[in-house]
This record gives sequence, structure tokens and C-alpha cells, in this order.
Amino acid sequence: MSQKANSKLQGHAWIQEDSFARQIIERSWDLYCQFDIHANLTYASDRFHDWFGFIPTEFQQIARFIDSEYRVDVQKLFIHTLQTQASSKIEFRARSSIDNVIWFECLAIPICDSEGDLVQICVGLTDITQRKNQESRLVAMAYHDPLTGLPNRRLFKEHLQQSLLQAKRTLRPFALMIVDIDDFKIINDTMGHDVGDAFLQAFVRRIQGCLREEDMFARIGGDEFMILLPAVDCDENVKGVAQRVIQSVGQIWDVLDCQFHATVSMGITMFRADLTEVSQMMKEVDIALYQVKGKGRNHYRFYHPAP
Repeated sequence: MSQKANSKLQGHAWIQEDSFARQIIERSWDLYCQFDIHANLTYASDRFHDWFGFIPTEFQQIARFIDSEYRVDVQKLFIHTLQTQASSKIEFRARSSIDNVIWFECLAIPICDSEGDLVQICVGLTDITQRKNQESRLVAMAYHDPLTGLPNRRLFKEHLQQSLLQAKRTLRPFALMIVDIDDFKIINDTMGHDVGDAFLQAFVRRIQGCLREEDMFARIGGDEFMILLPAVDCDENVKGVAQRVIQSVGQIWDVLDCQFHATVSMGITMFRADLTEVSQMMKEVDIALYQVKGKGRNHYRFYHPAP
């Protein structure tokens, strides 16, 4: 089957004739193919059949498996190699014949004749899916809390910075809330860290049930969380969210056969045109939170700038 498919490819056939060279080249990459200077496919290795279910006879058959956002990049790689006669490399995402996501490192190598004229471009493809998945996991670990899966302080601050810049351009308001679990240390100390961890995970699910899909909820510390509420028209809408959170948390908790009550305290600030720094907004919600803590907890308070 593979010999029949490759016999249809026109152009330089040295790789088909030299079995020794072919074995060395094809074992150097997961997939290997050759193009003439007009981008006509002249050779494709047999292993294309294992990945895509057939051996291609033209570039468009390969291109349809490349994710659309990378197809132009692959075309630019070919053009760059033609123009510079220098090897070029990119990474792109594709899908196999059974729709599995595959990441490839693509190396384009220009081949010249004895007179120095470019005659073909050889392309080696290496499967780097495992490496890309590992990179994704590392990124997720860098920007997310491992216990709850929520964005961490670092990611939340970056998102808050973007929201602040956008609001200054559009003057579309948003709200920032800090949520602190009252006496969480007592839960950990009296019921154990296993209960404490399971409680935090259940707590996150309850709070998420009080929020919209577009709201951002993050864990910024042991028992501290932050909520970003974009596009809120007035204080009343924010109060509604705060009240839902307090009511939800106030319901009885049953975690790992331990039943108990819990409450939260919240500090809130609204976007103002004079705000320029993320650190200032985070300081304001802290101030409002401490005022709630000083007056009995289990409530929320808006920050009001001094007149």
C-alpha cells in the first residue's frame, strides 16, 4: 500500500531508491516528507498511515489535519525556507485520524544541488505532545491553587490589572471583593487538616454557585479568596452577590462526617476613575474587611474613600 501511494509522488526519488538512507532519515523523525520548490509533495514516509490513516500525495491532505490557527504559520515556514535557504523550525498542533490532539515540532531543511540551487525542502516532524502537556501542567501549577483548582494570587492580579486598564478606557465599572472564612483555623485545629481541606473544596463549590460564569473567583491565601465582578451597574448588584454568599456559607456543613457552621467576612470596593494601581484596590478591600472583622464578622462592607 505504501509503495503504491508513494509511487504516485513525482519529483526526486532518491530516498525511495536508497533504502539505507531512507531508514536513517525516517528513524530520525516520527514523520518525514519532501517538497519541491513549488510546494508539491514528492515523498511522504509510511508512518503517515499510522498517524492519519493514509499516506498523503499532496500538501492539502496534510494541511487539513493541522489546526486552522497554525496553517498559515506552516505556510510561512515553507516560504521562509525558500527565501533564505536556511533551516527553520516551528511547533504546531494537529489532530490524528481518531481526533487525538498531537503537537509536532516541524523542521524544514533546504536541499541544494551541486551548483547551490535549491531543489527541494525536506520536512521532519517530531511528536512533542508529551512535552507540551507537561508544559501545560507546569503553567497550571504556576497560576492555580493545587487544592481547589482556583486561580491563585498571581493569576488573579494579572486579570485584575487587565480589568482595571479596560475599565479606565471604557469607564465600565466592576467590583472587587475579598472573602475571608471566619475562624478557619479552629476548623483545622479541632477537626483536622483533612476536614479543613475537604471543607475548602466544598466551600469553593458553594461560592461558585453564587457567581456568574464571567466572574473570577481565586484563592489568594489559606482562608482568603477574591472575587472579581465585571460589568456591575450599581452597588445593589454587588450587595446581592455578597448576601447570597453569606446565606450560602451560613448553611450547615457536613464534611467527612463532621457537622459544623461557618461564616465569612467580606470587603468590597468599586472601580473609580481615579484608581490607577491594582495594589490600591487590594488595599481598599483589606481595609473594608478589617472593619467588618472589628464589628463582629459574618457581614460585608464597602470601602468608602475619605472625602
